[in-house]
Amino acid sequence: MFSKGLSFLTRALFPQRCLQCNAVLSILEQSLCQFCLSSAPQLDSIAGQRTMLLSSTLPTDRPTSFRSALYFTGSVQIFCYSLKYGNNYPLGLVLGNHFLSPLILTTVAGQRRPVVVTAIPVNLWRRFKRGYNQSEALARGALRGVRKADVDVHFVELLQKTSRRKSQINFDVFHRWHNTKGAFRATKKKRVPKDALIFIIDDTVTTGSSLLRAAEAVLQAYPNAEVHLLALAQEL
Repeated sequence: MFSKGLSFLTRALFPQRCLQCNAVLSILEQSLCQFCLSSAPQLDSIAGQRTMLLSSTLPTDRPTSFRSALYFTGSVQIFCYSLKYGNNYPLGLVLGNHFLSPLILTTVAGQRRPVVVTAIPVNLWRRFKRGYNQSEALARGALRGVRKADVDVHFVELLQKTSRRKSQINFDVFHRWHNTKGAFRATKKKRVPKDALIFIIDDTVTTGSSLLRAAEAVLQAYPNAEVHLLALAQEL
């Protein structure tokens, strides 16, 4: 109660503004106003088929999916860069809650199965430099939205980086696939229910190599799992 009152007073003296349009945010808004959230360019079903087809390459006979929420263009680029390099962890919670939790809920609809959410890991140096893992911020934001729907969901760190590798930002398609080979391994066995649906979350996807390599590592450790891949934004 006291913290809410203090937050109200702080907002009155130092109002927070929307990252995109610079409008003053209400007490219920964080990082982005509702208008900018609702106007973000959401991926259409035709463009989404590009990544959905990639999920069929995973070594499993269980249902899988690979989906992105937004186009990586315009305002979404601003969101992603601010999340990744702008020391803006709360933005990840907002974006994960608003855009990724609905994708999880459509997948688990009608099922009463436990849900595990995990994130693409970053190496310790990048995590120290940024102060957090941007994909984990998105995953924990998605967790909030899913829990509101009364779904049994937990965040579990299932993956770790095997070594520090070069950033993929300047790589072509071939080198992106080669660079991510063996990039991840499963952490020591965690308590994951046998019938759980596992969602692996990343911030952006270009070729899909990082998420697919991560899924392969998870399936190697949990061969009976049903794995689904999610990204906030998909590059054109």
